[in-house]
Amino acid sequence: MSRRRPPSPPARQDRRPRRTPRRTPQEDVRVAAGWVVERTLASQAPVSSFLPGVLGRFDDRDRGLLSELVYGTLRWLRRLDDVIDQASHRRFDKIEPALLSPLRIAAYQLLFLDRVPSHAAVHEAVEQANSLTHRGGASFVNAVLRTIARKRDLAAWHIEGDDPVHRLAIEMSHPDLLVRRWLDHFGEKRTRALLAVNNLPTPTHLLAFRDRGGRELLAERLIDDGVEVEPSAVSLLGLVVRGGDPFSSRAFAEGEFYVQNEASQVAALLPPPAAGERVLDAAAAPGGKSFALVAWEPTVEPLLADVDLGRISRLRDNLRRLGRDLPVVAADAADSPFRDRRFDRVVLDLPCTGTGTLRKHPELKRRVSESEIERLAEQGASLVAGAADAVAPGGLLVAITCSLEPEENERVVDRFLAARDDFAPLDLAGTVPPPLDAGLIARGRWQLLPAGDHDGFTVSVLRRHGGA
Repeated sequence: MSRRRPPSPPARQDRRPRRTPRRTPQEDVRVAAGWVVERTLASQAPVSSFLPGVLGRFDDRDRGLLSELVYGTLRWLRRLDDVIDQASHRRFDKIEPALLSPLRIAAYQLLFLDRVPSHAAVHEAVEQANSLTHRGGASFVNAVLRTIARKRDLAAWHIEGDDPVHRLAIEMSHPDLLVRRWLDHFGEKRTRALLAVNNLPTPTHLLAFRDRGGRELLAERLIDDGVEVEPSAVSLLGLVVRGGDPFSSRAFAEGEFYVQNEASQVAALLPPPAAGERVLDAAAAPGGKSFALVAWEPTVEPLLADVDLGRISRLRDNLRRLGRDLPVVAADAADSPFRDRRFDRVVLDLPCTGTGTLRKHPELKRRVSESEIERLAEQGASLVAGAADAVAPGGLLVAITCSLEPEENERVVDRFLAARDDFAPLDLAGTVPPPLDAGLIARGRWQLLPAGDHDGFTVSVLRRHGGA
């Protein structure tokens, strides 16, 4: 979620053309989907590094199918690989790498998309295999997929093994590591709910601005342009898109909204800002936390800082589209560049593994490891320690992650508090309306798990002694 891990997939408003595959004669949507999945997995880059540049080749109908194939395959990748392994006479690690994308894309269609005829999914994959490898490879793909096509019910493919955690991880297409951690931390019922919601598509969420009429006026404008929206049940400034294309609307062109998950909108407002607050948004790009603060209270005075020049460029693009003249600086908050300035609120978007956003970023599942969690937690601790001196006496230090892992959240904060006796957790009771107040899990700490339409976020709020 931060500048120090591979950059988060940019929202639609940030999109820039990226490298795309060579054109095929038929511009086949399944070939394109396979290419995006293969490049995403091989590079460990966000899927948004490749998908937007490919979507432009297709009409609206095919764009929907392409996105479904890419995200669905990535969400269910581990389960698909297990089924392919069972249907094959070869060990999975012995399958020719070039054949994996056509196998996975076709297996996803056979097992998850009832509207796709079996013969079409198999034929397309065999044709693609023919173009990628030798005749024997195409025959192998044909045999594997025909076996799967005879049992299109996913439940018919039994998962082997004695370890119940391992079986659950394969069944729900998550790493063993996360399933084991979440079972220990959240219990079985909540973990199963987490795993299930992570495999669902997520709708687009829009942040409306109070000084431009709020979400009611924005909804009217979007509806006039054929965009179907409904109020967010989580954020008072949020809209959930249920149909149509908000990016082709006049409201988008005129900067009337920002694309931001409804949970992220709420996380930025804990507690809600007061009029005229001076805010340092450290690691700010692409701007979401500051935009949420300004959307709620137009008189806040944010300074947006980030160390990554590429992300700053995207931040400036967003500011231009939104028509917001907010100051931006290139600075590393971990090195205390603001020690001579004081802010009423310092917002820290901490480095994290993003385990609260797996439904939107399914490629992150393959990157999570204990060592990565520890590495990012160390970076988060450095950022908190470096930025703390910019908080004015009586001011707030707000640390936000889209992670559910304790090492990246409470342990970072607890480590900081052990070294700094001039900060203490802020009592958030009364600042969070129901039902969101159920997320108050400790003094100064709020967590929203992925559910419904939203991602998961964790927020820690500390007050510096010396003020009211």
